[in-house]
Amino acid sequence: MTTNSRIAAWTIAVVLFIANAMTPISAQATVNEATLVTSLGAQVEKLAARTKPSDWELIRACLYYALAGQYLLAQHGVHAAIGIGAIVYNPGTPAHHQIVPHAWLETADLLVDYSTLPRLGKTTVIPRELVADHPENAYPGVTRALALRRPAGNDLINYLVTHRMRFDRIINGDERAEAGREPFP
Repeated sequence: MTTNSRIAAWTIAVVLFIANAMTPISAQATVNEATLVTSLGAQVEKLAARTKPSDWELIRACLYYALAGQYLLAQHGVHAAIGIGAIVYNPGTPAHHQIVPHAWLETADLLVDYSTLPRLGKTTVIPRELVADHPENAYPGVTRALALRRPAGNDLINYLVTHRMRFDRIINGDERAEAGREPFP
């Protein structure tokens, strides 16, 4: 190795060290949280399959993926709220894909969609700064997801509470996964 290449290697090492040291703690936490989220994918899929109504296809069980993900993330100290409504991946681009109705998870830093596991073979994890909550805030090629929450009327609330209670009973060993209504009213 020549002197110039040694200097270049050390320069790169120092720059990387400084860049890592200057990375905000929240960005490091986001990376750690994203790693945790993706590492739980197989467990989430098994739990969703075990708890969903037996007559629901796994590919249509986004609510149970969200419930399972929320449950498992909570065991690791990560709070995740369930979002209900419509989601558009890659809004405003030729690659856009809309799912409605849909359930997903939102942590302080990430949008998490475990229900992409049976479709794509992986969990969708998107930093919140790349998620829009209104079409006017979506920028084609930049915004990775448009998450449109559905207003919670009484029918939807009753539906969600019924399935949450069912999920909890199964987790606690009080009920088997039996047939249920179609996903979302």
